[in-house]
Amino acid sequence: MTAPQLIVTEAALRAFREAAREIEGDDVLRLKIDSKYQNDLYFAPLEPLDVVVTVSGLTIAMDARTAARSDGLKIDYVDGGAVGPGFKLENPNESSPIKGIRPADVVASLQRRERFHLVDVRSDAEHARARVDAARRLDAGYEAELERLPTSTKLVFLAHHTKGARAVADRFLARGFSDVWVVVGGIDGWSTMDPTIPRY
Repeated sequence: MTAPQLIVTEAALRAFREAAREIEGDDVLRLKIDSKYQNDLYFAPLEPLDVVVTVSGLTIAMDARTAARSDGLKIDYVDGGAVGPGFKLENPNESSPIKGIRPADVVASLQRRERFHLVDVRSDAEHARARVDAARRLDAGYEAELERLPTSTKLVFLAHHTKGARAVADRFLARGFSDVWVVVGGIDGWSTMDPTIPRY
């Protein structure tokens, strides 16, 4: 699975590094996000199936479900406030009506012949390097075609990574579409499942 992109502020990095000095052994910082988007941060050993992210030399480990929920997560450290000092996590996935779907689940949906549009939002050059045959590349003509569809139509957006798809998905959400999805990990994540699709 493709590692998510995390943002860790300088204040949070300093706090984590200070805490790490008191940790004995090879423990790393673990991030846990459950299905209700409750967060937990603690030091613990690496596990065999962990997804590992390194931000400014800080190693953050998580399970696959947390990784799918954490792309774009911002971790900050706040000195004061009503609840005192502590870490503040802002997760763009938590309140967004845009849903994430794994590449394997997209394939399963295609095999079941479910009705949806798989929309590739990458550039011509990127599309030439790697593509999913079932996806149609978004150009001006296709975008106009999609805009004429009922707003209940299921749209699944595919980019290089999750973030690029979310930007286009936001645009369609603003136009009133309600069943809007992004492929988690993008085509980069898809290529780890399907070796016939090259990574770039």
